[in-house]
Amino acid sequence: MDRVTLSFNHLLELKQLSLGAFMPLDGFMTKEEFISVANSMRLPSGLVFTLPVILGVSEHEFSSIKNNTKTALLYKNKLKGYIYIKDKYSLNLKKYLPIIFGTNDTNHPGIKMYNESSKYFIGGKVEHLDERKKVTKFYNTPKEIKKIIKKNKLKTVAGFQTRNIPHKAHEYLHRLALEKVDGLLIQPLTGTKKPGDFSSNVVLSSYNYLIKNYYPKDKVILTSLETFMRYAGPREAVFHAIVRRNYGCTHFIVGRDHAGVSNYYGKYDAQKLCKKFESEIKIKILSLKGPYFCKKCNLIVTENNCKHSFSKKYRVDISGTMIRSFLKNKRLLDERYIREDIIKSIINKKAFIKNE
Repeated sequence: MDRVTLSFNHLLELKQLSLGAFMPLDGFMTKEEFISVANSMRLPSGLVFTLPVILGVSEHEFSSIKNNTKTALLYKNKLKGYIYIKDKYSLNLKKYLPIIFGTNDTNHPGIKMYNESSKYFIGGKVEHLDERKKVTKFYNTPKEIKKIIKKNKLKTVAGFQTRNIPHKAHEYLHRLALEKVDGLLIQPLTGTKKPGDFSSNVVLSSYNYLIKNYYPKDKVILTSLETFMRYAGPREAVFHAIVRRNYGCTHFIVGRDHAGVSNYYGKYDAQKLCKKFESEIKIKILSLKGPYFCKKCNLIVTENNCKHSFSKKYRVDISGTMIRSFLKNKRLLDERYIREDIIKSIINKKAFIKNE
């Protein structure tokens, strides 16, 4: 049997595809599927899907494997699954990446990631060999999460995506969502992130502390999403909504600059695109204004309920970037922005992903 060696990101995609987290996809994309998604944000079937899920291979692997064959997928020389090859193809990524990411800047972390990958690809349905002996803490399959939702009798559940530790602006969004729905699925992304981001262990442990100490029992579920950040802004927001629908969510929270990086995307562009596809992807979008701390009101507020939103004197935007900066520079964080006990809960842990 032919073999293909997976990168860590490919391994994560294999898991999610086989679990149904990326439905309607059940395998890595063919060339037709990739081009259709890049150009129209739809699969050839017409179903909405906004980001590529592709399997790059080496030139040697590409030349040896054949269409319509079952090929073994290995990670660190261990068999992890199979792909039933429907298509093998090459791509001129430089043509499509600006369409997907909305910029041709090669410094964009998503574009940089794909530019450093292969130009040869294989597509087809996959099968993952699940090696879990028992349910791992903070890792659940879509089926398992749906069972928890049913057990807790939650008719409506909002999904919350994050890659940062919880701060007061996040808490504001959580509590606002819980006024609108029965439950909340907090699902931090625990795959590959960029250097300088919070480590997955710290993000999960800090959220676990917050939920156990401050949120109502059986209304908030914590689990991880093992995939990688593309930093694709609006397109990635729709992708995240589709994934949360597959995990059993009825609603999805989209705040300020969802899945954005630097200043590549408008503050609420992600909300607009998610709303456009809301009925088709069958999950309601909670378009929430980005909370900030107002020194005049002395509260966490939004543009909808505070008159000082344009005041540099009073407005303090709370973000993961802000919290990371304070912690890296060992500056004291104001408890108006993040709970002191949350910070204490991560002390002595490896907080950040190191530069490679």
